[in-house]
Amino acid sequence: MPRHREQFEFESIQLSNSDSRPVYQQLEDHLRHAIADRTLQPEDRVPSSRNLATAIGVSRNTVLAAYEQLISEGYLESVRGSGTRVAKMPPQAFEFAAATNATKPQLDSTGCLSALGQQLSEEAAWVPPVATKPKAFTPHLPAIEEFPLDVWNRFCNEQARWSTKHLMLGDPQGYLPLRESIAQYMAVSRGLSCTPEQVVITSGSQQAFTMVAQLLLNPGDAVWVEEPGNAPANRLLDIAGAQLVPVPLDSEGIDLSRVPKKTPKPKLICVTPGGQWPMGMTMSLNRRLELIATAQRHKSWIIEDDYNGEFRYTGRPHASLSSLDSSGRTIYMGTFSKMLFPAIRLGFLIVPADLAKVFSYSRFLQDRSSPQLVQMTLHRFIESGNFVKHIRRMRSLYAERQTTLFESLEKHLGEFIDVHQPESGMHLTVRGITKTAEKRLVAAAGRAGVEFHPVSIYSQSGDAQGMILGFAAFDKNTIQRTVRRWAQELHQ
Repeated sequence: MPRHREQFEFESIQLSNSDSRPVYQQLEDHLRHAIADRTLQPEDRVPSSRNLATAIGVSRNTVLAAYEQLISEGYLESVRGSGTRVAKMPPQAFEFAAATNATKPQLDSTGCLSALGQQLSEEAAWVPPVATKPKAFTPHLPAIEEFPLDVWNRFCNEQARWSTKHLMLGDPQGYLPLRESIAQYMAVSRGLSCTPEQVVITSGSQQAFTMVAQLLLNPGDAVWVEEPGNAPANRLLDIAGAQLVPVPLDSEGIDLSRVPKKTPKPKLICVTPGGQWPMGMTMSLNRRLELIATAQRHKSWIIEDDYNGEFRYTGRPHASLSSLDSSGRTIYMGTFSKMLFPAIRLGFLIVPADLAKVFSYSRFLQDRSSPQLVQMTLHRFIESGNFVKHIRRMRSLYAERQTTLFESLEKHLGEFIDVHQPESGMHLTVRGITKTAEKRLVAAAGRAGVEFHPVSIYSQSGDAQGMILGFAAFDKNTIQRTVRRWAQELHQ
């Protein structure tokens, strides 16, 4: 005699307004349970949304929301003219009741980390929070409100409509037309002659440093870095096993005459010549030539991190290290995150032609390639002339904002600070005239809600003075108002 199957009573569903879950999610859970324990069998009909809403005392929209979610998950099927039924093959691998009710053993996951994992776990608090509306003077940010989003969206939509190329994985080295555009632009902008075959597209400068460390360094190799300098990049080099050698700065940039004695020959020398991070000075031409000669003598590689070289406000731009280096031992690094907007996550390397293939393979192993649609849109943005137009407009705007911040600081905080107006960049670095003055400035900034980065976090020793103030993302009124508020707190 066939076994009698228990029928699911929809009218018995109990929902509670005091439950932390929304009512529609409670209904979803009841129906998932019934399907999981086979009280509701495949192809069983469920009540119409109107009838079930009346039976359990909820709105029809609540039932519709639950049904739509369960249909999307594969538990229910809706057939025109036949109503809604349990799917013929509802999800089997996921047992809802077991997943929600099972007691999981407590595991000390962090204890399972490697030695490096333990170090990174301790450093994880340094990851900055996501700010939807950053406060002045958060560094690193371009003026995204000035970006021609309508133009970008139009190009993006056109690329998506015209072909399905953007749905496929692309060349790990990068979208060829984009690499061609970058090579042409670098020849005009930086005097850097290269071929598209030398350009490698990256997911920003951090990935570029990761590939450089993987491909050019062995554990124990010496790397000369600016002090203070690019702390995240230095950490990546440290992870690769490099022996970091901090080299002091002066008004012309990295001062090679002050390299500590008995220092090993460098395998890499990492610099930011266009606008030193974080101190802001531009490397002089003589210092650039000295650096190239030093690298040639030691057979070292120079990593030229030109993160903000487009934004120079006085005089003609200096020639890039890469364009001056006839030996080909300089690797150029650029990023669109500062030039356009942070979320683009596109950068590029210009490497010797015989290294391009191995850099491309390293990129392939990491994440295959950058999204095709973003690369295609950027190519259109450059080729249409909108990229150059935007850069020129931002150069003028940032020069005004730099002057506004500099003059406001001099006017309201001048008796407490030492600040210079650099030739380029998107930030100013302010120092207290004494350590006591700097402590007061930091405390007042905290009370006034002024955002900044301390220079000390970019220093190998951790004791460097200074406050890094970004200005590019903030308009004239915001800059002036924020400095006045800061000064008021300082004088209280």
